[in-house]
Amino acid sequence: MQQTKPLKGIRILDFTRLLPGPLGTHMLGELGAEIIKVESPKRMDYTRFYDPKIEGVSTMFHAINANKTSLIVNYETEEGYQQIVEEIKKADILVEQFRPGAMAGFNLSFEEVKKINPNIVYVSVTGYGQSGVNKDKAGHDVNYLAETGLLSLNKDENGKPVIPGFQVADIAGGSLTLVSACTSALLAQKIQNKPQFVDVSLFDATLSLGTIAHGMFQGGLDYLKMPFLSGMMVNYNVYKCADNKWIALGAFELKFWNSFCDMVDKPGWKATKDQELVDGVFDKKKLEDLFKTKTRDEWIKQAEDFDICFSPILEMKEVYEQQHTLDREIFTDQSINDHQNIAVYSKLFKTYS
Repeated sequence: MQQTKPLKGIRILDFTRLLPGPLGTHMLGELGAEIIKVESPKRMDYTRFYDPKIEGVSTMFHAINANKTSLIVNYETEEGYQQIVEEIKKADILVEQFRPGAMAGFNLSFEEVKKINPNIVYVSVTGYGQSGVNKDKAGHDVNYLAETGLLSLNKDENGKPVIPGFQVADIAGGSLTLVSACTSALLAQKIQNKPQFVDVSLFDATLSLGTIAHGMFQGGLDYLKMPFLSGMMVNYNVYKCADNKWIALGAFELKFWNSFCDMVDKPGWKATKDQELVDGVFDKKKLEDLFKTKTRDEWIKQAEDFDICFSPILEMKEVYEQQHTLDREIFTDQSINDHQNIAVYSKLFKTYS
């Protein structure tokens, strides 16, 4: 099979800043789209100024904008506006990430843009959507996690909500939903032969990440007391090894757990019902003591011939170095100057014909 770029020939005007929009459009660029990153000199992308920097621009900015063409223009002037109008005429998709009504202030609302280009796909990414009492409210990742109930599912042993060390709502709720919105609306435009507007709300999209908890709640169960996938089960948990590194055991199905028991030569630990593996029913300390008898990498080596959902918990440097990351060519070096390169997300999507 030959790798293809399904969005080759598609042109996207990207008015987004920070993380959700820029990462989403970066992904669309990896699918073959031509991305024109539009910035006003009055409101440059904030991520340009984050540390660490290469030649005055942050590595984060480089990493998620490396496959785009930069267009810096003051579209609040007549000359700058006319330049944007010409770009709109050539575009297939326009993506913006301002609060509701902001683009109208620049005379670039969907109603105005579709007059310029009647085939446009117009995608608006906001925190809370184009309607609702919170539509004009400011927010960040932690706010969307809080208001969708996800933080209530992620608490420490004292009941304190724990903020994840990565951006869940911004990326899973924003960037990935943006990719889906652009591609599905582009298909709709081609089928219906009319302009499309998509309202992408990080709040709405993030809600779906709590699907299991919603199902339990709607079924009358106390989801907070039944965290099957967040520490309740000894066969779906994390364990410290002899070298103070960690292992993730994901043997949720009994076939995987019983295979794990074979691996560690503990036939008496095998189970016939999930309930037997609830922490407190099965003595979790037995597993904690077991894992401390070997280093993380020794356990991974031992597990090579067993199908048990068993993984090392890698530090960031190790993610780049592991063989599967290298095999999939997830990252490529982007030359910033003659002396420095950074690894950027590349080949996140692989399509074939």
